[in-house]
Amino acid sequence: MDEAKYRAALGENIRRIRKKKNLTQDTFSEKIGIEPSSLSNIENGKSFPSTLTIIQIQQQFDVSPEEIFDIEYLNDIKTIEEDIYSAVDTLDTEKKRALWRIIKALDYQPR
Repeated sequence: MDEAKYRAALGENIRRIRKKKNLTQDTFSEKIGIEPSSLSNIENGKSFPSTLTIIQIQQQFDVSPEEIFDIEYLNDIKTIEEDIYSAVDTLDTEKKRALWRIIKALDYQPR
């Protein structure tokens, strides 16, 4: 993944964290000690957050590094499907049944 895509993905994760906490950019940026314009640049993928900003987000909002840096959702759907099929293939019968119950609980309608 090139740098611009990574910056955009990281910014989107930070935006998602802020919105999950129901905070404006002004309030969120104040709590992590940066200017609202800096937060806007981060969320829009124009700049990377500093290490201190990442630490502040983790500490102020009890966020794991995985929540900030996980960009797996950017994979195309074909890659995601392949990963799912591979993961299911490794499960034993009981775990496959448990997974099926979870899928059914999500109101899955077979094609």
